[in-house]
Amino acid sequence: MRIDAHMHINFRNISTQNIIDYLNKHRYDCCWLMTWEDAAPEKWNIQNLPIENVYNTFLRHPTRIIPMYAPDPQCDDAPGKLLQWCSRGVRGGAELKTTVNWRSVKLKRLLDAVLKVKIPVVFHMENRPEVLENLKTDTRLEVVLLKILQSGRLKGIPKRVLEMAVEVYAPLERWKKQRTLFPGYKLDFASLRVVLKEYPMVKFIGHGPLFWQHISADGGKNACIQQQGIIRKEGLTCSFLRNYPNLYADISAPSGFHALNRDHAFSRRFLSEFSNKLLFGTDNYPLGHEDLLKSLGLGPKIMRRLMGTNAEQLLMQ
Repeated sequence: MRIDAHMHINFRNISTQNIIDYLNKHRYDCCWLMTWEDAAPEKWNIQNLPIENVYNTFLRHPTRIIPMYAPDPQCDDAPGKLLQWCSRGVRGGAELKTTVNWRSVKLKRLLDAVLKVKIPVVFHMENRPEVLENLKTDTRLEVVLLKILQSGRLKGIPKRVLEMAVEVYAPLERWKKQRTLFPGYKLDFASLRVVLKEYPMVKFIGHGPLFWQHISADGGKNACIQQQGIIRKEGLTCSFLRNYPNLYADISAPSGFHALNRDHAFSRRFLSEFSNKLLFGTDNYPLGHEDLLKSLGLGPKIMRRLMGTNAEQLLMQ
């Protein structure tokens, strides 16, 4: 079976008919169709991708669409919403794209519900440029300091000068954190490690720019989606996939494509070692993910795993 394990409806102008035409053109049997739910979309200026659209598409094409749903864990009724939709045929918790940290009590309540229905979870990791805002209680000095931070004028200032500033204003880091409007999506690998250990029976599927930047040890420095250059030392993504049996990954979106396209020799070894833990997907981006895999000469057995067998087996566990 051939499966695109990461797609969305009404994202990047992709309609229901576009999806079916795409599946037919490339001879994919089906796709995983995912939501993106945020309780306050206007706060981050994002586009919600609701479960109703996914489910209606599934009802129209039940043999071609595998419906996925990840409620925003910040909603008090998130666990109940997940259980309700799973009773109607939802097969996975996806896409979990939330600013809530892995250690959050609310997120763990959602993962407890995931355990009950035994579904895989696709999560998105992404670092974004800091967005800061003033608090109503800020003094005039704090308002000026925030404007300086927002302007980027601190770039180029010698490190020692910045260290002296922090010494003078000791709680600067905490002060800055309180004013961070957008903290990013699932930034913390350390917290991810804790959750992988705490929920060994949940199958987690990693995805997104931050996840794939760390295919290389230079992930912290090479922070753009369009990664380039030879990978001289493997990064956290590799060690996490190797050390945690319940962690998988999908190669979708520009982040997955460019991570694998930057160093073909490394990618060949990477895909071979983790051939039973990686899923083909596009995230609605026509970049040529399958053509890239074919160009690496991986062999038919590995290609079958990547192109569908792994995704199929995750839904059977």
